[in-house]
Parts: sequence; C-alpha cells; structure tokens
Amino acid sequence: MRTSKASRRREIARPTIYDVARQASVSPATVSKVLRGVTTVGAENASRVNDAVRKLGYRSDPLAASLRRTRRSLVGLIVPDFKNPFFGALVAAIEQCALDSGYKLVTVSSAEAETMERRQIEALLDWRVAGIILIPSAAGVGNMDLLRREGIPAVMLDRVAPSGSFDGVGVDNGEASAKMVRHFYDHGHRRLTIAASLPDLPNMKERIEGARDAGRTMPEPMEIEILSCGPDLSHAAAAVTRRFEQDPRPGAVFALFIQATLAVLREVGSRGLRIPDDISLAGFDDFEWMQVMHPPVATVIQPAETLAASAWHQLLQRFEFPDRPPSMLRIPCSLEFRGSIGRPHR
Repeated sequence: MRTSKASRRREIARPTIYDVARQASVSPATVSKVLRGVTTVGAENASRVNDAVRKLGYRSDPLAASLRRTRRSLVGLIVPDFKNPFFGALVAAIEQCALDSGYKLVTVSSAEAETMERRQIEALLDWRVAGIILIPSAAGVGNMDLLRREGIPAVMLDRVAPSGSFDGVGVDNGEASAKMVRHFYDHGHRRLTIAASLPDLPNMKERIEGARDAGRTMPEPMEIEILSCGPDLSHAAAAVTRRFEQDPRPGAVFALFIQATLAVLREVGSRGLRIPDDISLAGFDDFEWMQVMHPPVATVIQPAETLAASAWHQLLQRFEFPDRPPSMLRIPCSLEFRGSIGRPHR
C-alpha cells in the first residue's frame, strides 16, 4: 500500500521539546532545565521528563542548542496583537533600539490570550534570551510571576500595573483622557460615550477613571457612559451598532482604542450621519488617515518611539544593575483637537 508524502514526513519527524513537555505534563522550560542538568527541578517532574524522553526517543538538536548559547544577543518582545497598528509601531521602534545596541529582537504575539502568552514566554526562556519586554495580554499580568521565578530581566510596556515588582513604561492615560473630556465639555457636551476595549486592562482602566474623574469635576453635571467593545474590530463594530440602535443615539464618542474609532466612523457612514454636525468623535492614537479625513479626527497621541526607547533603556539598566529597585515611568501624551469635535447636535 502506498503512503502519501505527508504521511512519510510525519513518520520521520523528530519529536520536539514540546512533544516531551506534553508527554510529561510539564512546561517546555522544565524539560529544558532537566536536559541541561538544572537541579532545581523537582524529582517527580524530572522523572516524568526522563521517561518521556526515553519513550519518544527524543534527541536534542545540536544546531538549536548552539543557537541558544548566543542568548546574550537575543531579546524577546511579546505583543498582544500583530494587527494593531500601535503595537506595530512599538515593534518597529524597539527593533531599531535593539539594532543600535547590538542585540537581535525576537517578536511574538500572545493573541490576547494568557495561555498563549505563557507558552511564548516559555519558548523565549528555552532560547535563553537575555531579557523580555512584555505588553501583557488581556488576561492581565499573571504571567509576570513566571518571569520572576525564572529570574529573567523583564520590562512591562503600555499595559502596566503598579505592582512594584517590575520595571514598567506607560503613558499618562488618566490625565490624557481627562484633557479630552474637558475639551468635549468646553464644546457644550454634557453626555459622552466612552468606547473601551476591555475595561479590566490596566491602560483602559486608567483612561476610564481619568474620564470619569474629569466628568465629576465639571461645573455642570456630565453624564459619562462606558461602552465595552471587546478586543478587535469585529466586536467593536457589533457593540457600536447595538448602541447606535438605542435611543437616544450618542451625540459624542471618545474611542479609547483605534478599532473603536474605526467602528464609529463606519457606523456613522452607514447611517448617513455627519461629523461633527450629528456626532462628535475623538480617538486614542494617531495615524495618517485620521489627519487627512474631512474633518480630521481629534485624538490622543501616544509617543510610540519615546515609549519604545524608554522601555529599551529600562531593560539595559536592568542588565547592568540587576539589583536596583524597579522603576515605573509615565510618558506624557499630546492631544490634537481637530475638527471632529463640534457643538452638540440639537
């Protein structure tokens, strides 16, 4: 009986460290430690790993091992989503910082999933990177505990939580949102819809709290509604459509992430509405198309290159001074008050 080429390839495929990890019910990092003779692995786990190695006939790859020994030239970067243009700007800027410093950057995505994020961290640890810059997934910062246990230099970027255990770099989310809310108020708006991705994200929480604090301190009451839009454009579009079908329709929207800005613009266009005559709009993050629209879209600008350079400097400082106390940097945002914010529609 003839076998297909795909079947023959599967038959001769060598088992990987991930196969051993699954067989032994441990992490790839644990397998790597056992194979390298690290003595901190528990006896039971080490026994399961050795049994799995024998059962699967696993043999280490000398070429991969040789590459892993070059760890001091490698730095890992984990982003939540490659499709988000803001994260893309951060990747490009950090890659340039790495090149300028004589390092190579290995960039992977967590796909906004905590389990995927953990697997990516373990894979980078197996490559023995010198350090990791992490933009935490939507699930939060729980995987930072893994980095702490492994003793790997790490910096949190963008979505930073005030844990005090790691270096971090983010923007002044609360103050930036407050300034935009005050701008809406100065144009006569007393009702404002805040379109957030996942309200539990550290940066989203800060933006929401900044907006609410500003609304509470206005001379006249300002009603602020929070619209949870989900992590991507399809979820944001569905949430925005549902909200526009309700009465009263939003007269002003502050979108806290770029996908919500796009969702609002699409909904406004499909309904034949006009900005800012029928609805006022502001976004978070600035891209060329926002500047050339008619009217241009008002926005909060996060300085991606400054964020990247600051995170890279934090990591280099951690390499040089591993015992220094963790530090948290907040970078100011700038605001562009463009023509997309007008007087409330009567």
